[in-house]
Amino acid sequence: MTTYVGVRHEGRAIVSVVDRETNCASMLDAGRRYVNHSPTGFEWGYLGSGPAQLAFAILLDHYGAPGPALLFYQDFKEHVIANFNANRWELTTEEIETALDRIRILRSRSQTEATWQSST
Repeated sequence: MTTYVGVRHEGRAIVSVVDRETNCASMLDAGRRYVNHSPTGFEWGYLGSGPAQLAFAILLDHYGAPGPALLFYQDFKEHVIANFNANRWELTTEEIETALDRIRILRSRSQTEATWQSST
C-alpha cells in the first residue's frame, strides 16, 4: 500500500510516494513524458495546470500505466486535488480507489442521463 504526501517547502510543492510496508519514500515522477501540463511542477488547491500534472502523476504511479491515468486524471483533479487546501496533505491508495469509484459512478450517471435525454 502507498501513501502520497504533499508539502510546501520554501514556496515549492513537493510530493513523495511512501511505501507503507517498508516506510521508504521517493519523489513522485511527474510523468511529463506522457502529459506536460506544468513544466514548473506540481500544485494543488485549485483547477489549473499544476494540479492537472499532480493528478496525472498520482494516477500514473497508482495504475503503473499511462492509459488509465489519462482516462481519469482531469476528473481526479477536479474531485480530489483541487480540494487540497493545506500546505500538507496525505492521500492513501484506499482513498484514491474510493475517489475513482465515485468518478466512475458520476460518469455512469451522466452517460445514462445523456442517453435518456437524447431518446426523448
